[in-house]
Amino acid sequence: MMIEMSYRIEDLENDSSWIRSIGEKLNKIHFRNGHWHAECDPNTGFCEVHYDKHDPYESPVSLLKHMVQSPLGALVLGAAGVGIFFLGDEVLNDGKIRKKSKKFFSMF
Repeated sequence: MMIEMSYRIEDLENDSSWIRSIGEKLNKIHFRNGHWHAECDPNTGFCEVHYDKHDPYESPVSLLKHMVQSPLGALVLGAAGVGIFFLGDEVLNDGKIRKKSKKFFSMF
């Protein structure tokens, strides 16, 4: 069940229980109050509020669970994983995996 409510940006800015946040829709202004997430249109000043299953500010695990549920979040996590993998390869393995990958892909 999805419950949506409408607010104005000023309503959320003046309510200390709401904090500025980030979200998947980069053209919106985001606020969060626990599991409640507001996506606000900067042009109209109106916000749509919905309830998220996971509160990303609750814990690192909740953040990961929240991110996996969105396509952009999953992409960010995947890119971070690849980056960490290759950074670890560079630091711990003198970049051997990167060098082999580069050699392999240069054949195409």
